[in-house]
Amino acid sequence: MFIERTEKIEKKLEAGKVLAIYGPRQSGKTSLIRKYLEQSDKKYRFYQGDDLSVQELFSIARMDRLKAGIGDIDLLVIDEAQVIPNIGSVLKLIVDSNPQLSVIISGSSSFELSQKIGEPLVGRYNDIHLYPLSHAEIQSSSLFDSILFPDVIMRYGGYPAVVTAKSEEEKTDTLRKLVESYLLKDILSFDRLKKPDVLVKLLTLLAHQIGSEVSINELGVILGVPRTTVTHYLDLLERSFVIFSLGAFSNNLRNEVVKKKKYYFYDLGIRNMLIKNFSELHGRADIGGLWENFLVLERKKMLEAEHFYGSTHFWRLTSGSEVDYVEYINGIPSGYEFSYSNTRKKRIPVSWKESYPNADWKIVHKENYLDFLT
Repeated sequence: MFIERTEKIEKKLEAGKVLAIYGPRQSGKTSLIRKYLEQSDKKYRFYQGDDLSVQELFSIARMDRLKAGIGDIDLLVIDEAQVIPNIGSVLKLIVDSNPQLSVIISGSSSFELSQKIGEPLVGRYNDIHLYPLSHAEIQSSSLFDSILFPDVIMRYGGYPAVVTAKSEEEKTDTLRKLVESYLLKDILSFDRLKKPDVLVKLLTLLAHQIGSEVSINELGVILGVPRTTVTHYLDLLERSFVIFSLGAFSNNLRNEVVKKKKYYFYDLGIRNMLIKNFSELHGRADIGGLWENFLVLERKKMLEAEHFYGSTHFWRLTSGSEVDYVEYINGIPSGYEFSYSNTRKKRIPVSWKESYPNADWKIVHKENYLDFLT
């Protein structure tokens, strides 16, 4: 499962620069780095940021001190780098003073890490966004019969520890611990939220609305907090790799919806844990939302791997006519309708065809979805 990911490190790693590996807790960052080091012929040193002696060594920007920790190596690796004070300025000094040296850093609190290194390392770092395992990675591992795809991912998600768990009970217990440790501790403690229960309720509301447009005003009313608080929490959740959003596509037609957003989860196992529902997909009332989240997420992973430079959206008119998902590139939009079952015949929306006569439109269902993800 790590072959493609270690190749990403090789492509992004440069002498005289820092490679930051971002991603949610338990997405496999440390395991990936160790796997890469096993395969690499580079001379390296690996440091664990949780170690107090490591924090002392790398918290002061003095090259005479830092030389002892660097020595004669090609690659410096610091895991859990976000806990080291002043790490951004220290890394800047290291790469500026050692142009032959490559550096890899990662951390469980990716949001905190990005905050610390962003300004000091401008122009001096590359990054990798490490998501839970993709559909293709899990399928290539041969852990599941292909008949079970994509249902198993839509129920339990793609966190490595969940994927490799042998029983459904073990999968759900692992997800429960992830929610409690990652969502309820890491994020809440970092931002010192005054109303942590509001964040959990917000996530639960979003979990029930995947595939639907979200009204920030309505969320604020339900939660009993100002619109600004909802906006802040949504931004925090996006930058913490819990959710991501799609904005509305518009070519400035007067009857197009432009201000609404849809929110999706980076992992459907986390989403299902929030609503306490891991039942089989057949007959589930939320199958449409699960299917849409799955497809948009897996497509997002694929497009990022291929360095897609266009934009992604949904489309809707005020009259209600809509297209689930739109990709816009080189001035031409492509529309997609998502339907888990292929039993219902759907036609291209007349309003879409009239508004964008040169646009494509396709239906993605369980029988042809692999074409959409490859």
